[in-house]
Amino acid sequence: MIIKRCLLAVVVICVISTMAQSGAAEINDARAKFNYQMLCQGCHTPDGTGAKDVPKIKDFIGNFLTTSKGRDYLVRVPGSANSALNDADLAEVLNWMILNMGGDSVPENMQHYTAEEVAKLRRHALFEVVEYRKMLVSELALDTK
Repeated sequence: MIIKRCLLAVVVICVISTMAQSGAAEINDARAKFNYQMLCQGCHTPDGTGAKDVPKIKDFIGNFLTTSKGRDYLVRVPGSANSALNDADLAEVLNWMILNMGGDSVPENMQHYTAEEVAKLRRHALFEVVEYRKMLVSELALDTK
């Protein structure tokens, strides 16, 4: 019995270690959705289509993951960078938004945001966010309509 418990413990540790190394992120769907509803949907709307003069995220957000500047942008926009969410919860809600609203724009090889990545990036919030987004979309040769 002791041997079985030891083997089980080793397997669990290996699985957890592999998940941590691969950057896999567990998403608590209810918590992420709640955080989106409380902190994001007021401007981006419940379905991600975006209110007037607010960029849509629905079927588009995943495009930003195709370049490092685009990936950084999603964390550095003022709503993210200055959010009251801690780094882990912000990573979770960003991953949730991408997976639940990104549609076909999400790359097959999407790398989930981690708390460590978010902590590093959000220290450098964007100020000219509208111009920066236009530049990014232009570089990505994407249609925002």
